[in-house]
Amino acid sequence: MTIRPITIDQALPLRRAVLWPNRPIEASMVDGDDAALHFGSFIDETLICTASLFANESDIRLRKFATDPAFQCQGHGSAILEHLIEYARKLGFQRFWLDARQSAVPFYLRFKLQVDGDVFLKRDEPYVRMSRDLSRTPEQLPYLPACADLAQCNL
Repeated sequence: MTIRPITIDQALPLRRAVLWPNRPIEASMVDGDDAALHFGSFIDETLICTASLFANESDIRLRKFATDPAFQCQGHGSAILEHLIEYARKLGFQRFWLDARQSAVPFYLRFKLQVDGDVFLKRDEPYVRMSRDLSRTPEQLPYLPACADLAQCNL
């Protein structure tokens, strides 16, 4: 598996297929896609995972993180997320954040992201904001046990 920068045109088909398969491809685009940093994870030359980073002065936001269902639960999403967190840290960003689908909170907790607020809805799907302080090493961050559901995460 290799992780490398890709174009928005490369990211959109997989993004749509995974996140909004019943909507037109335009529904998978977001403001700022033209200026975002897009990454892909490949097996040979097959794109299996994509994620996009949207930056401002001190923060960087992960958006549109999608892994082909045939490759989910095999460590590919974990690998690209670790890569992107380290990439953002090396660029000097102070905070890495995202809006996580409520069902994905246990996954993100494994990467020491913390819940930053209450559950909210996007397109009738429950989400929660999560972030990680990139100025601190993983060892300096609080231990957050993985949880089976949000009730155990104290949300």
